Amino acid sequence: MECPHLSSSVCIAPDSAKFPNGSPSSWCCSVCRSNKSPWVCLTCSSVHCGRIWGT
Repeated sequence: MECPHLSSSVCIAPDSAKFPNGSPSSWCCSVCRSNKSPWVCLTCSSVHCGRIWGT
């Protein structure tokens, strides 16, 4: 999967105040609202799913 926020240097230090609440199984994609294979962008904390970037 590729996130549009990735660059040559990735900083893995998410802002805990913006990080989604709950366990990953409760997260929903911000685009399609699916809860299948959720992941969070470590730059902007948006939740997406494998369907969005895998197509």
